[in-house]
Amino acid sequence: MNQLRGEFSFTVGNKKYDAALTLNSLRLMCQNFNIKLENIQDWMGEDPLTAVPAFCYYGVKTAALRKGKEPDLPSFDMWCAQALDDSDTLEAMMKAVSSALGAEEDAPAGN
Repeated sequence: MNQLRGEFSFTVGNKKYDAALTLNSLRLMCQNFNIKLENIQDWMGEDPLTAVPAFCYYGVKTAALRKGKEPDLPSFDMWCAQALDDSDTLEAMMKAVSSALGAEEDAPAGN
């Protein structure tokens, strides 16, 4: 797992997916959800149960496309149903998205 480049793996349902949380993932997500790039942080805060799985979903799509493959993904609703049913998966997705968006770098250091 290369977090510095936004590369992660997630298990959704019974299948493991590689994801690349990159600018292309953001582009695809913004296009499909009609969100402007400057509104991403607001959307993440207002609707994290859609936004976080969405970024990861389009990250999986991007990872496959970078390898010249067509992504083998369920519908977005099925993806969310499976991802949101597993607290470990949701937590991993939230950490990955925070890391990819630089939230961990911006957070103040703790004790």
